[in-house]
Amino acid sequence: MWLLSGCETTLELPNNKLPKLTIIAHLSTASVGWEQPRVYVFVSQSPSDSSSFEMPENIEVEVTELETDHSINLTQSTVNGESFFGFPQNFLKEGFSYTISAYSPGYESVRATTSIPRPSTISNLNITGITIEPSTKNEFKDIVRYSLDFEINHIGNNQYYHLVFYNQYAGLPSAYIVNPELTDDQPYLAHYDFGVLIDKDDLVPGAPLNFNFVDWVLEDNELRRVFVELRSITKEYYKYHSTLARQLIVRQDPFAEPVSIYNNIEGGYGNFSGFSPDVSSSYLPQ
Repeated sequence: MWLLSGCETTLELPNNKLPKLTIIAHLSTASVGWEQPRVYVFVSQSPSDSSSFEMPENIEVEVTELETDHSINLTQSTVNGESFFGFPQNFLKEGFSYTISAYSPGYESVRATTSIPRPSTISNLNITGITIEPSTKNEFKDIVRYSLDFEINHIGNNQYYHLVFYNQYAGLPSAYIVNPELTDDQPYLAHYDFGVLIDKDDLVPGAPLNFNFVDWVLEDNELRRVFVELRSITKEYYKYHSTLARQLIVRQDPFAEPVSIYNNIEGGYGNFSGFSPDVSSSYLPQ
């Protein structure tokens, strides 16, 4: 759903242009904690309305693995009223590049290229500065404060990252996303939905990353374990999500210069990009 939320807030279509096909797809080989990669193809219902989309009829979507020149046609599926194009098992691979093309009668065909990076990893994950205090407003709630320190082991030419943080609580079956409290001296950009975006050039070489968190827990659901997901992302992923995050920031400032959302779909709109996750975790010290 976060892919769709990005789709609903990013595409600005000039009033003098006809509607075009829009592709939203973030490729990954991972299948733990989220759905298999999906390709969403839309067309704007109105050139002046970027918040409404419809799926055109008779869409053809082809993906080619550039290293082998192997092409497949994706099959359209509908789950819970949501239509998308899925990939067959084991087709997508880390370190490989892909081209996508889409066509629907009455619209210009669109095309884009991206890759799936080999994942960088996290090491020396530590939880420090833990404090647990009763809430002053709710007697059944405790406020938890802590810091996370860790290092990134950069692999190959990986330049951009998306960090996502999860917490697991006693008695609850799933982990839940939490966001850190960023300060002005941290060179990270808050993602518009969850986590932070990082450019390697903004990091101090050899220095660990540090994030502070404020969480709350109920009586029987104490915080047990924290997870850090390091997504190694392509330049297309970073530029799309970072420009979207900056656009949402400047919307709150009437004097700020507008931000154009990055688009890498030739002949259309949207984002075709890739990422590879590495997940580390640590139990709360007792």
